[in-house]
Amino acid sequence: MAQSPDGREPRRSYYVRNPWRTWSSAAFGGASAMLTVTTVFYALGRLPLVLVGVSVVLAVAVFGFGLYARIRAARFDAQIGSR
Repeated sequence: MAQSPDGREPRRSYYVRNPWRTWSSAAFGGASAMLTVTTVFYALGRLPLVLVGVSVVLAVAVFGFGLYARIRAARFDAQIGSR
């Protein structure tokens, strides 16, 4: 690392762009929105039960991806901390 003019090393920045953080947040938000819309339209009688099942399966898959992205974000942060 380069030294500052007074001879000390500069402080390391806490913020590092972690691309997995946005993916995990988006996945959790997307799954929540999907289930909310499905619930509202099913309650109004506008959505057949088969499509509710498809929507729930897709929401679970998106939520699973969110968990995966969250684990990847933690690994990414751990790699930065070990440098």
